[in-house]
Amino acid sequence: MTDRTTKIDLGSLLDLYDKSLETRKSVSHNIEVLKCIRGGLRMAERYRLAFDARREYWRPPERRLAVAYLADRWTGRFAPASALRSVGLRILQHFDNARSEGVVSYFGVEYDQVGGFDKICATLAEHASRLAPIPAWKQLREVWPKIEATAAEDIARFLTEISTTEDWERGFKRRFPWFGYLGAKSEDELRRRQAFFFGYANLWTTTNAYVRAGAQEFAPILQNTPTDDILDAALRWVTGTTPLATTFKVLGRDDEDQEPRDRSEIAPVIEVYGFLNLYRAPFYNKLAEVYRDWFSVPEALNAYDLTQKVGESTAAWLLENPHMIERLAALFRTLSNGPLSTRVELETIDSPKLKKHTADPADRLLDTELCPELDTIAKAECKQLADREAAMVALHLLLDSKVFWEHAGTPPEVSTVGPTNVTGIAPTMAKDDHAPVTGKALLKRLPAALRPHGERALAYLKVGLHVLFAGAPGTGKTTLAQFVGYAWDKGLEVLPEVMPTEAAPLTTVGNSAWSPFHTIGGLMPMKDGTYSAHAGIFIDPATKDGDVWRLRNAALVLDEMNRADLDRCIGELYPLLSGSVQLVAPAGLPGVTCIEASPRFRVLATVNDTTLDDIVFPISEGLARRFQRIELQGASRDEVLTYLGIDGVEPLDDERRAAASEAVASFFEVVRELKLLSKAADDDRLPFGVAYFSLVQKWVEGQLDALVAQSTPLECARDLLAGSLRTLGRTRPWEEALRKFLAKT
Repeated sequence: MTDRTTKIDLGSLLDLYDKSLETRKSVSHNIEVLKCIRGGLRMAERYRLAFDARREYWRPPERRLAVAYLADRWTGRFAPASALRSVGLRILQHFDNARSEGVVSYFGVEYDQVGGFDKICATLAEHASRLAPIPAWKQLREVWPKIEATAAEDIARFLTEISTTEDWERGFKRRFPWFGYLGAKSEDELRRRQAFFFGYANLWTTTNAYVRAGAQEFAPILQNTPTDDILDAALRWVTGTTPLATTFKVLGRDDEDQEPRDRSEIAPVIEVYGFLNLYRAPFYNKLAEVYRDWFSVPEALNAYDLTQKVGESTAAWLLENPHMIERLAALFRTLSNGPLSTRVELETIDSPKLKKHTADPADRLLDTELCPELDTIAKAECKQLADREAAMVALHLLLDSKVFWEHAGTPPEVSTVGPTNVTGIAPTMAKDDHAPVTGKALLKRLPAALRPHGERALAYLKVGLHVLFAGAPGTGKTTLAQFVGYAWDKGLEVLPEVMPTEAAPLTTVGNSAWSPFHTIGGLMPMKDGTYSAHAGIFIDPATKDGDVWRLRNAALVLDEMNRADLDRCIGELYPLLSGSVQLVAPAGLPGVTCIEASPRFRVLATVNDTTLDDIVFPISEGLARRFQRIELQGASRDEVLTYLGIDGVEPLDDERRAAASEAVASFFEVVRELKLLSKAADDDRLPFGVAYFSLVQKWVEGQLDALVAQSTPLECARDLLAGSLRTLGRTRPWEEALRKFLAKT
């Protein structure tokens, strides 16, 4: 072992894989992601398409509105698929004619320049009314009887509906499947174009960083930067001819008519780069900062240089331990030869009941053709790696798993299944892979989707700011505030994966009955007629007996902050909270000369943007400006599935997971029909978070076993999902949604 690896025993990683279910799951998952990225790159290269979204989609209003219609009415409704493809092509070709026929000439997104958005909609609705009948429309009406009698009428109705609203465009995930239709002249050409976008999306949107909140940052790049520019960057990276620290100059949402900016430091870019170079170095995420200690890497080096240094150490270790190359390479080749599934969906049917249409070969979803093709390409890519390169990939994935469990603070569960085979490859994982972490201490786990928001909050604390997490109920605001406060109190550089519940920072809930007595303090009468000093929740209790009080020397989680009148309760502390002074003189506290600041005091507050009951006080400007606000969005379908332990790149090999996936799909179908989803930039979202699905999560994890004998897995999943959401029934729209959901068979 070299000096560079004295703090990590690389030789033990393969043994850990043999013994640990969690390690095997982690490595298998990341090999799936690797295949999606490497295969996606080569598939996009094979079907290469020069597509400039700004020029070919955003700026021609006839195309942008046609895609908006298709995304709103038809994404997730490819039944029958062949009919919808035919209709989609015909609609977009007709809308393209609007420009060639002089119906529209404007090119841009400032619609006020041509009379306003409503005028654009009216002009295109009139053009849509001249769309000749499409034979395939009749086939769609047999499955979807609620649509208008003709495509012309359906499009015109949509354009009329959106002409007076600002919230008219679906998220990127629902619009992206239609990009391949833009400019396609035939179904054969459409198939080739969709093959490009399928590979392109697998390359850029399957990393953990993208799926877990990175889409909000990276989706605008995919919608504004020409595909050639982005694809060329990935092709340069994978050749190994460029230095590790590279630039990634692209256009984002706010770069209108400006030069591309270097965005090489955003998480999805770093992670894609890492997966393309796993044969040289491990990929980077926030947890990988521990490599600086393990491999003695200077703090000044960026993420690319950090992983390069680690790669040099792992390469040197393999040279010194050539006997490990065969075992590691065998592990990689076995796992990479397994079946592939992917998070990318171009053609989907949200309704489980209607998936029977895909049984007909003539109406199979295009994804069922493209996914095997991607798998074949990915396997060919993996086979091209020499044994040493394959060993390096396996070693780096094992190292990443080690990082995770070291950071989680709990050892991976040791499997009791049978012995491994002669190559050191463990048997198939048992069904309890998703069992919750257990141990003497009760542990709370950080949902992966919350990590990027938490890391940002921790950075704010480090520069002296307080943080306010705002969002819909159930989005994990309180959990995230506790994790950030825990990391702050412990002096951690990144948020941990798990936290002992008893070690969470002091947490309190705002109350309309609060006064300065509860927050700052005052005098409390005693039985003997005397008075004793009482320190409020903002004050360090160790200082209450002196004449100088001090703010707590730690983080305070203030849940549902707007349920208390904080302007009245802590107004005196505002100068301390803003850092403008080091001490204030309080009024009404006899014997207390001043309250002084504390360098470690931070407030992590939460507020529900949707509140159904109780008194809610407005947050004044004076209070708001002392907090850095971080918005947490409601849950998308993918985030709900991730919360339930159902990962899109893994096969549903468990009947509970399969049933839960179907129940969630059915639920989202209902709420979409009832127009209860919000249109976020990346995807459609519920007005509440994943925590509302906690009953289903516990069942999927193997708890609530008594329910299994009483009903089928699907019945159980549906009943538990409805039970989780029962509190929503207090409002009429959600009562109707749950009724329709339970009525589905």
